[in-house]
Amino acid sequence: MWNRRPRGPHLLSLGLLLSPHASTAQEHAHAASAPAGDPAPPRLPAASPLIDVRVHAADREFEIVVGPLSLPAGGPHLRPPVQLAEVPVAGWMHGFSWRMRDREGNPLPDRLLHHVNVIDPDRRELFSAVPRRILAAGRETKSELLPGVLGVPLAPGTRVLVSAMFAPLPDASHDEAFLHIRLPYTPFEDPGLVEPVDVYPFYLDVMGPVGEKEFPLPPGTHRRSWEGSPAVDGRILAVGGHLHDYGDWIRLEDVTAGKVIWETGPEVDGGGRTVGVPTSRLWWRGGARIRKDHVYRISVQYSNPLGHAAPDRAMGAIGGIIISAAGDWPEFSREHPDYVQDLRNTLEKPNEAGHGHGRASPSAGS
Repeated sequence: MWNRRPRGPHLLSLGLLLSPHASTAQEHAHAASAPAGDPAPPRLPAASPLIDVRVHAADREFEIVVGPLSLPAGGPHLRPPVQLAEVPVAGWMHGFSWRMRDREGNPLPDRLLHHVNVIDPDRRELFSAVPRRILAAGRETKSELLPGVLGVPLAPGTRVLVSAMFAPLPDASHDEAFLHIRLPYTPFEDPGLVEPVDVYPFYLDVMGPVGEKEFPLPPGTHRRSWEGSPAVDGRILAVGGHLHDYGDWIRLEDVTAGKVIWETGPEVDGGGRTVGVPTSRLWWRGGARIRKDHVYRISVQYSNPLGHAAPDRAMGAIGGIIISAAGDWPEFSREHPDYVQDLRNTLEKPNEAGHGHGRASPSAGS
C-alpha cells in the first residue's frame, strides 16, 4: 500500500488485525455515514512533552511512553489529550506489550490503564474509511505477539495517534505514572534469512466505525451488533476481543455464507470480573477467509445480574490481523464524512466536560 522499501532478493517469502435496549432481542446497528458538517478533517495535535518515543536498536524494539500522569486516589477516569508521535523505525512490527511504571521504571498496578489505542491517521481501516487502528489494548490485554515470519509494515515516518484512558485506584495515588508500550520489529534493511510477510491490523466494533464505543448496560440480557464488508479479500490470521464485566460472548460471523468465523467468552476471576478475552491464532490452519463481496457481523451479548445499570457500562470490539490478497487497498478520502467524524471524535473526546486531563511536568521527556 505504500512504497516502503526497495525489494531485494530474499530466501523465502510466504504467500499469505446508543441507547440501551431493555428487551432480550438483539439491537442491530446498521452502517451509517457520519452526520453532515464541516467536511475538512481536524488538525492533528502538535508535539507534546507528554509523549516520548525511544528506540532500543540492540533489542529490535521501539517504545512509546505516555506520561507523567497524575492519578489521585479515588479520582475519576482520566483521558489525557490525544498524543501524536512519529514511528522512528522502518520495518515490520511484530506485536506489542505494555506496562504501567513510575519515573524510575518500577512497575505500577496494570489496572491503572483502562485502555489504549494507537491509530494511523494516514491509512484506512479494513471495514470502513476511518483511520486505521494499529493496536488496541485494555487492562486484560497484556501483550500480543506475532511469529517472526509475520509483521505489520511500518513506513519511515509513519505518524500515529495515541489515545488512552486511565483508571485511578480507590486507595492509592500515583503522581507520576507512565504508560510504556514496547513494539518489537524487524528492520527493512536487515530482515534475515526469511523476510516477514506483510499483515495488516483490523478493528470492528458493535457500535459501528463512528461514534460512542461504550453503551449503557441496564439489568437483564442485551445484544448489540454491526454489519459491514471488507475493502479487500484476505484471510484473518489472528483475532481477539474486548469485553467489560458481565459479557457472555463476542462473535464474528459471515452473514452471506451463514457461518460463524469466531466466537469466544471472557476469562473471569473468582469474583466473576472480566480479566481477559482469549486470542485465537488462526494462522495454524491457514486463517479464515474473508471476501469483499460478503457481509460480516460483529455481535456481543451481556447479562447484567445487578439490580441497576453496570457501573462500567459495556463494550464489544474485535481486533486482529489479516493478510491481504491485494497489493494495494482502495484509496480513501480524508474528506469522507466517516473519516472526518471519527478523527474529530478521537481528538475531541478528551476535551469534553467530565473527563480529566493528563498533566505533563517540565521533565516529561526524561
